[in-house]
Amino acid sequence: MSGWSTISRATVWWRRWCVRVIGAPSCCACERSPVRSPGSTGDLDGTVVWARLADVLGAARTHVEDGLHVAFDAPDVAPEARPVQTYGGSIPLRKAMSQEVLLAWQMNSEPLPPAHGGPVRVVVPGYIGARSVKWVSAITVQPGPSENYFQAYDYRILPPDADPATAAAGEGISLSTLALNCDILHPVDGDVVAAGALTIRGYGIAGDGHRVARIDISLDHGHTWRQAELHPAPGTWSWRPWSSIVDVEPGRLHITARAWDDTGTLQPQSAASLWNPGGYGNNGWASVACAVR
Repeated sequence: MSGWSTISRATVWWRRWCVRVIGAPSCCACERSPVRSPGSTGDLDGTVVWARLADVLGAARTHVEDGLHVAFDAPDVAPEARPVQTYGGSIPLRKAMSQEVLLAWQMNSEPLPPAHGGPVRVVVPGYIGARSVKWVSAITVQPGPSENYFQAYDYRILPPDADPATAAAGEGISLSTLALNCDILHPVDGDVVAAGALTIRGYGIAGDGHRVARIDISLDHGHTWRQAELHPAPGTWSWRPWSSIVDVEPGRLHITARAWDDTGTLQPQSAASLWNPGGYGNNGWASVACAVR
C-alpha cells in the first residue's frame, strides 16, 4: 500500500484471513440498461475466497480518521478517459474498514480468472460495481476521493443542464451506494404467455446496509397493488428473489413492480424524474408488457 507498507498475498493467506462470501455486484446505472467500465465489475456471482480489506489495512497500521479514502489502481488503460489513463477509484475508509469489503483471488475453488478481475480484485458490496476494481495493482490510503477520471469525471450524477464533455472535475454527485431497485425477470417485455396461472418472477436489491422488505406488483398500471412473495437471498449482499402467481386472461398484460426497503423507503416511480446526462441511477419502477393467449 503506497505510502504505508507492502503486504504480499502470501502473507494474507498465511495469516488465515480467508473468508467465503456469496454476493453479486451491481452496475451503477440500472439493471435494464447496464453500463460498464474497463475496471468495473463484470459477472461475479458465486462462492469466492477473499481476505477482508480491513484486516489488510490493519496489518499495514492504517490510521483511521474521518475524510480518508482508500484508492485502488488497476493497470488497464482506458482510452475514453480524459486524458488517457489507467483505471482507478476509491471508497471512504469507513467503508473499507467494514467487514464486507474484500480482496478476492478465488471463485468456486478456482483461481479468479482475468475476466473476473484476477489475480486479485476488490469487491465492495452495497456500492456500485465501478468501485469493485479489477486487477488491483496498488492500494493507497489518501486524504480524499480518487482523482482518477472514473471517479472525478465519470460515474457522477450531473445537473440536467450540464455537458459531460465540459464538466469540471468533481462536478455533480459521485455515485457510491446502490439505489433501491427491483426488476421483473419473467415474463420479459414482448413475451406471449398462456392464459391461466402465471408465475411472475424477479429480484430486488437495497442500498448499502439495508434489505428489501417488500415487493408490490400491479397488473393495471399502478391503480391497484398486491404483495409478491419474498424468497431468502443467498447472502446479505445478494439480490433477493421474489415471485407472485396471478391469473391472467387473453389480451394485453402490463406488469409493474416496485420495492420497499426496511426503512420504509419506496423505489421512485418515474425514470423521467431521475434523468441526468450520464443516464445513471435509473431505478424507476420495473414494468413489462406482454400478450396473453
